[in-house]
Amino acid sequence: MRAVPRVFGLLVISVGCVSSVCAATVQTKKAKAQPFKKPSTLWNGAPEEITSYGKTPTLKTAPAIAGKLGLSIQHSPATINVVSHDLMMQRGYAQAEDAADSAPGVTSGGSPGSPAQLLMRGFSGNQILVLRDGIYFGPTTMVNRPQNSFNLESVQILKGPSSVLYGQGAVGGTEDVRTRDPAFDAPHANALLSYGSFNTWNAGIGGSVPITKTLALRTDFSRTSSDGYVKGADPHSNDFTTTLLWKPTDKFTARLSMDYLTDRLSTYYGTPLVNLSQTGGRVGGLLSSSQGLGITKVSIWRYYNVRNAQASSVNATPTLHLEWQATPNILIHNSSYFIYSKRLWNNAESLSYISSAGSTDASGNTIAPGRIGRDRFYVFQNQHQVGDSLYARFDSTIFGMKNRFILGGDAYYLRFIRNRGFPNADYADSVSLASPEQTGLGDFAGEYPYKKSPTTMVQAGLFMEDVLTIRDDLRLVGEFRYDWLSLNRQNYNQDGSYSAATSFKGHYNPDNFRIGPVFDITKNVSVYGVYTTGEDPPGSNLFLANRGQFTRLSHSRQGEIGIKANAWDGRFTTTLAFYDIRRTRMLVATGVDTVATAGAQKSRGLEWQGDLILDRHWSLSGNVAYTYSRYGSFHPSASVDASGNQVPDVPAVTANLWAIWSRVQGLPLDLGAGMRYVSSRKGDYANTLTLKDYALMNVFAAWHTYKGVTVYGRIDNIGNKHFIQWADTSYPDQVLLGAPRSFSISVQAGF
Repeated sequence: MRAVPRVFGLLVISVGCVSSVCAATVQTKKAKAQPFKKPSTLWNGAPEEITSYGKTPTLKTAPAIAGKLGLSIQHSPATINVVSHDLMMQRGYAQAEDAADSAPGVTSGGSPGSPAQLLMRGFSGNQILVLRDGIYFGPTTMVNRPQNSFNLESVQILKGPSSVLYGQGAVGGTEDVRTRDPAFDAPHANALLSYGSFNTWNAGIGGSVPITKTLALRTDFSRTSSDGYVKGADPHSNDFTTTLLWKPTDKFTARLSMDYLTDRLSTYYGTPLVNLSQTGGRVGGLLSSSQGLGITKVSIWRYYNVRNAQASSVNATPTLHLEWQATPNILIHNSSYFIYSKRLWNNAESLSYISSAGSTDASGNTIAPGRIGRDRFYVFQNQHQVGDSLYARFDSTIFGMKNRFILGGDAYYLRFIRNRGFPNADYADSVSLASPEQTGLGDFAGEYPYKKSPTTMVQAGLFMEDVLTIRDDLRLVGEFRYDWLSLNRQNYNQDGSYSAATSFKGHYNPDNFRIGPVFDITKNVSVYGVYTTGEDPPGSNLFLANRGQFTRLSHSRQGEIGIKANAWDGRFTTTLAFYDIRRTRMLVATGVDTVATAGAQKSRGLEWQGDLILDRHWSLSGNVAYTYSRYGSFHPSASVDASGNQVPDVPAVTANLWAIWSRVQGLPLDLGAGMRYVSSRKGDYANTLTLKDYALMNVFAAWHTYKGVTVYGRIDNIGNKHFIQWADTSYPDQVLLGAPRSFSISVQAGF
């Protein structure tokens, strides 16, 4: 398998890569000789004409994540990827994180305690902002939940710092999952039913109905469930979204929506690392350790959590968007929202191999060497958040040059209550390495009564965006944001008394800006350069920080240059970006309830992506990214100096490649294959643990039974490659294995 990455690299270099990962649907009919023109609204009544032969060029789309200026991907001074709903369904991405992984340089992972976290440009966790329809939910690792792809219109990704756009904790990038809108043209219906390995079910049903000429409704419901590829993990989720769209005139639109999600996360927290000199039976190809640690054959695919583990949540988010075209040159937009969430974790999350005698559990029992010591982790969260965003867009001319200016403000109030409990002893109990007993949760001294930590965060921001069209081929884009942030972080002891030693209040005033030109070499080829700053709360979970752990906001800056091109009548699209990021005064999680000052982190690299449609039968798409990411001065503990070390879980190289053969031999049959390569990564701050590289291959076949109905068959990880997906630094004694080979059969219908 080690030869595969080299061959794969040559394959990636030999094909074009997707500019926007929403690589256009492969054309199954010959393009008509007569092109059509689709206007992409700019301003002053001067639309940008887009000529398309059978498809809309992806660079000409204007995703919401790019900002409020309405710029296309081609004319945004940033790297933007959009994964469409149709592409998610075709490739079998069940959740938004699967779609994000297909973008260049993006990987996902993390334990169920920090679900659905992403890694971009060397940064992960709360340094990646996750939005839902443009709304900030709170620190990513604490509040983010996996989202079912069936309910989504697209997954949009903006690379690099974006605090100037969204005002909170975005350094490596931002992901925005966008729900589906109703349509006015006619009734539409969609359905999905899928079954696969590990008793995995995915189902979805939804539709859009025009109630009147000015009122339309869309509703989607989806459910996922599985026994888990580590039996006992049992994840499932139910996601209900509904949107009512009212458009009484061409100048006014009201969008009222509700998202209601209930879920139970996978409760597989990892496979323990053991002392191989004592156990033997090493599983090769997974990792190397200078400390002699590894994974044994008797422990692989074993479930070490308790029998009645819990990792569940209930989330409800109503939102209201109002848009009014007050005059031909003035547009006003307002968004209001409310977030209600309850989340519960109660597990044995930390797993430690006992290598010597002398350890005891919470009941005073001696733990024999060779067993796995377990903790208990109880956390209950209750979150209420209300917010509003208002802005106006002005189109005008300055000395004969077209100009679009955005002026707005937003504010939110977030009340977050975190109750938690941990046993007083180092280990609550222990289980066998080879045959872990399925014990119950149990009650332990120190776990109850729980400690309470309410946090109140109030933020208000003023923002401005502007794009000046100096010439038809030259634009200057600039943005500025100023925030008022108030944080009241409280801790209470188990006896209910207030902990003044760890509680604190803070008031902060970050200001950020972004500026960069975009120059069109030709109509379909643009180059750009951009400089961006970010000053916001430190990189780790702000709701874990205590008094004295930070006094100033973290600061980041990024320089980026790139090129975006569309050629061959829109059949070939490619982009290339180079970036350099430096972040200072940041915090990093060093345990389940602790953080440390990392000082600085630097990251630089390149990302290349594109899409090539050879003819009406063949398409190739792929991407490749290189990332160099290191810490500055950083001491995560008294015994570890990680200064200059590689940031954990960050691969130097990631690459994806897809090939699709449509209408094979004139039959209603599509065949496809995909490959993913992730280079080696470090698994700890000290860099003593190395997670080995891996390459995976997936294949699928699609039979179009009749119009609107397609049957898919898939095999993922066809080579059954064993690999480590993630190493959570908060749980240093275990790693999370990736999924083995699996199959699925699905039926998708759309009318």
